[in-house]
Amino acid sequence: MKIKSEDLFERVQELLLAAGESADNTKIVADSLCKADARGVTTHGTYLLTPIFDRVKVGQLALPTSVSLVIDEAAVAIVDGGNGLGPVAGNLAIETSIARARTYGISMVLIRNTNNLGSLAFYTEKIASQGMIAMMSCNAAPAMAPWGGAEAFTGTNPIAISIYTGSEMLFSADMATSVVARGKIRQAAREGKAIPADWALDADGNPTTDPAVALKGTLLPMGGPKGSALALAVDIISGILAGAEHAPNLKSFHAPEGKTGVGGALVTVDISKFMPLAEFKNSMGEYINSLKAMKKAKSASEIYLPGEIEYRREQASREAGVNLDDKAVEVLNRLLEKIGSAQRLEAIV
Repeated sequence: MKIKSEDLFERVQELLLAAGESADNTKIVADSLCKADARGVTTHGTYLLTPIFDRVKVGQLALPTSVSLVIDEAAVAIVDGGNGLGPVAGNLAIETSIARARTYGISMVLIRNTNNLGSLAFYTEKIASQGMIAMMSCNAAPAMAPWGGAEAFTGTNPIAISIYTGSEMLFSADMATSVVARGKIRQAAREGKAIPADWALDADGNPTTDPAVALKGTLLPMGGPKGSALALAVDIISGILAGAEHAPNLKSFHAPEGKTGVGGALVTVDISKFMPLAEFKNSMGEYINSLKAMKKAKSASEIYLPGEIEYRREQASREAGVNLDDKAVEVLNRLLEKIGSAQRLEAIV
């Protein structure tokens, strides 16, 4: 089902406001959730409204979100998320990181005491579009065993890197350190679909294709020991260094079992402090053209820049509507009914 992007944005704002978020903050959070849906990353999109309402109901989410800088020293800072919505803490981190990088050439802003940050590319792309390079990571509740283990210890602990290119389409990589994000296994469970055998282990350490069994077991790291090492490094930097929770003490955002304690780390580089921005833009243009002109594998029709597929989906969503499955729209409409709204999301005719 395709929904007008502006309708989705307005209804999400309405829901967030009803949940207790401030008007200004609803715009930030709705932007994050709707952008994820528009890019086809629905595991980080409006699906998250259900756990938001569940947490508000049991008093495990502090709304309206109140964020602050608890450390602010030259090129480094720490944002306290106030146990509110992650995108609000992430937005303060963006603003702080850009300002510090403009002054010092590079900055590092950590985040603690927050919740699900959503798609990290949402933040890194905003920074990269300002003529910069941004690298961001965050930790999450235990879902993945370290290499050689059969018990969940770290989260899927994603990493995102976005780089200015001189055009609207950026270099933008955003990936979990597990073979697949846990949200995709939740999605498969909701849809009653099997998963590949190399995604997860059951509770006894055996490969499984059953997503429900996988959710009770553990995900596998991408690239074996390499992904495992990255996940642990993310947890140390985004968790321990930030003063946030860290493995195995984080709680899942998807179950009201206590404060999640999520932490994040954002590093920003001002390209102009290293070379003229126009020179970097020209070099990136040549680089991308060379990449695109390479001999293609027989199975490939095109060589994509990291983030290009998601970028194209977002452009298509703006023109033709955001594609959401019928069940997802039903859930959103039930939430709208629950808050007493007369508005409903409807398919584009």
